[in-house]
Amino acid sequence: MSIYDEYQRFWKRLSKVERAALESAGFNPHRPEDAGVPLAHRYFGGEPVSEVWNDNETRSDGYDINRVAANQWHQRERTYTEMSDRLFTQDMVLDILRKVIAVIDLSTRAEVRLHGTCIKLALGMPDQPTMTALANQHNLTRAAISARVKTIQRNLNLPPSLYMKSDAACAKLSNARRKKLK
Repeated sequence: MSIYDEYQRFWKRLSKVERAALESAGFNPHRPEDAGVPLAHRYFGGEPVSEVWNDNETRSDGYDINRVAANQWHQRERTYTEMSDRLFTQDMVLDILRKVIAVIDLSTRAEVRLHGTCIKLALGMPDQPTMTALANQHNLTRAAISARVKTIQRNLNLPPSLYMKSDAACAKLSNARRKKLK
């Protein structure tokens, strides 16, 4: 059975009122390839409507109710609503970051999970392992873990966390090491 036969059977089952309603909306009983797009949504060859669309694109290919509605929607969306100023406590920020970093902690790769823990150490999130314990767990030195955490701290422009030495203490240790090497 072809699509034409199926379409004709469908059309014959409709009442006269249903057929008239469909025809007035743009359905063609003799053309099954017609998608049944109502006339109000089709282009017509009358006077072209010239409208400015996204990125100053000008369209002048007839009236299309969908396009007009979309243009009105875009115009409404372009008006920005002011966001209220909201103050976050440090605990609220850490909770948000903890949820984001939880995705990193779910990784199957140990290096990725290590990096997530180093981020938490740099942020000063509570209940983290010590750098020594973390180094032993990943077969690294404590200095390697400390260097990772320090790099993250610098990249995020954060003050030293409670797990880290202060910048003054780091400078003092660095100077002592330089003197020892000389």
